[in-house]
Amino acid sequence: MRARAQSIAAALAGVLVLTLAAPAAAAVRAASPPPQGCTPVALAAAATSTGTVCVHGVVVTQTSASQEQNRTAFTVTDHTSTLGASVPNWWPSGGPVAGMVITMWGHMSGGAFLVDRWLDLTHGTGPAPDGPYPEVSALAVSSGQIPEHRMVWIPTFAFLLDPQNTGDGDIHVQTANGCPGAGVTTETTPPLRGYVDHPALPGLVSSSDTSDVPSNHVADAPPVGVPVMILGATRYDYGFGWWELHPIRAWRFLTSAETSQLIAQCGAHPVPELDKSGPVPAPYGFPPCTDGSEFGGPPGFGPCGPRCYVAHTAIGQPEQLVGPCTGIAPVVTASQEGQPPAGTSSTPSSPPTPAPAPAPGGGNQNGRTPGSTAPASGSGTTGVASNADAFQSPQMLAVLARSYGPLCARLRAQGHAGRAYDRCLAAMARLAGGETHSPRFACQGEPRRPLPRGRRRSDSYYRRCVAAGARLLAVLRGARIAEN
Repeated sequence: MRARAQSIAAALAGVLVLTLAAPAAAAVRAASPPPQGCTPVALAAAATSTGTVCVHGVVVTQTSASQEQNRTAFTVTDHTSTLGASVPNWWPSGGPVAGMVITMWGHMSGGAFLVDRWLDLTHGTGPAPDGPYPEVSALAVSSGQIPEHRMVWIPTFAFLLDPQNTGDGDIHVQTANGCPGAGVTTETTPPLRGYVDHPALPGLVSSSDTSDVPSNHVADAPPVGVPVMILGATRYDYGFGWWELHPIRAWRFLTSAETSQLIAQCGAHPVPELDKSGPVPAPYGFPPCTDGSEFGGPPGFGPCGPRCYVAHTAIGQPEQLVGPCTGIAPVVTASQEGQPPAGTSSTPSSPPTPAPAPAPGGGNQNGRTPGSTAPASGSGTTGVASNADAFQSPQMLAVLARSYGPLCARLRAQGHAGRAYDRCLAAMARLAGGETHSPRFACQGEPRRPLPRGRRRSDSYYRRCVAAGARLLAVLRGARIAEN
């Protein structure tokens, strides 16, 4: 038996090591059912496979990211065998952290298991003590107080969904905390479609199919206008020049106590922190720098400097940080084998007040009610309806007013114009975020009847909103951020 084990280990060039563990040793997560689309094979069988296979319930023992935002190499074990694996392209699915219990799909190549996608099975339903990952503020992430490659939960609000139908297939989930912090761009990615852990909501259905347009998978993203907790890996995007949670691995609704805590924080610090480095103030931040890969090298945008990142993790050891990490403390990497398996969130499957607008939180119906028809490709919109109700929380309105209030000022000129003004703010946010490039579509909820004291008979809230949108697009045209 020993000779056979040695011959196998030699044949695999040290990648697979068969130990002398007792025959009764079981897979780490044998009792946890495999996720959809996974017919698991043993770790030893994966190392000799010739095609794509799924390995379920193995623990990550250590990780190594020798370069920032590049390949992450790691090892996994089922306590009988050990296998070297690699995420060949870091950002679409992120790199794992030591201690995770995971399921992974991939194939052997060049003596390593190349991972197509992987799932964290033990994140729990929220931050510690319910789960192994800490809760941090959106401001801590967006201001660089958290190193890259660390898994965190953030409590926040999503204010628009921006599927990249003609880009890389990601769905941008723009978030903003009106106070006390700024927003963070969070993204769902094609490798995780159908595998993002979240509450089961009626009408929100996704799948692992990656052949259709991204907007048919907005069910994986948090709904607009509702307080949520989002789990993801921190990442700095050098093309856009901002911090992200990329990819989203799980989200859930906030509990009443957590929502009250957010409200209390707002009461203590009511002034929103906006990124004013771009053409207009924006709640989720325009980039102060860029490497030119996303929108060229416009005047005023210099190259982004290096960021602090986690270069190595091992169970029971502190993170190894590399880069400008002054003030950032490493955390000790704990084993998660004792954590309960993750699954559908245990929080209520219906959103708390304020409720989201029906359209922005849509699933495979492209944000529309079941049975409706999604717009044809190239229609100029993403299919997310323009409904201002998603932006009606006081915190969100305060943020939007500081960003887009001057553009919508003419909609406050008449009496009883509060709703028209609020709808205009929502329309400007959707235009600025790329949810639509049509002012007419964004402003379609505004009344079209003539104003009683308008300068012209044709003057209406709708026309004023469309004009405001045209002015905003003119400002943004030179700095429009678009996925390539």
